[in-house]
Amino acid sequence: MKRKIATIVIVCSFLYEAVHAQQSPLTGQKKVQTVVVGFFDALAELSVQKAKAFCTPAVTILESGKVWTFDSLALRIISTKEKVTDFKRINQFEFIETKLEKQVGWISYFNNAAITASGKTVRVKWLETAILKKIDNVWRIDLLHSTELSRTPQKQ
Repeated sequence: MKRKIATIVIVCSFLYEAVHAQQSPLTGQKKVQTVVVGFFDALAELSVQKAKAFCTPAVTILESGKVWTFDSLALRIISTKEKVTDFKRINQFEFIETKLEKQVGWISYFNNAAITASGKTVRVKWLETAILKKIDNVWRIDLLHSTELSRTPQKQ
């Protein structure tokens, strides 16, 4: 009887580990995707503090042929906040691929945004790649590379 119980416990342990091993990559992928979405939500709110929380201290942003640090991005956010009273940004993501390996994650996606500023709305589509690092068990963006694919003014 004790042998049967021990066997059942061992089998259940293996099944438990197998189920969690299969779920954890998907859960990890969702966590990485959530960081990217959260970062762009912070940009939509024009919140320097919230955006910074999603990045490593040494984040590099490659945008429209320029190399930005977080300070560059922060200046852009502050400038927009000061100059534009009707700023609104709605992001939509189409994730292409998300890979995780220990403390590093790679993610590629299409980012479609409707951006309103100074009474004009434009729809912009980018193809982007982000590399994230896990620091103190939290995923953070370390590199963001953005290629603008299209920019279409919207009629009001």
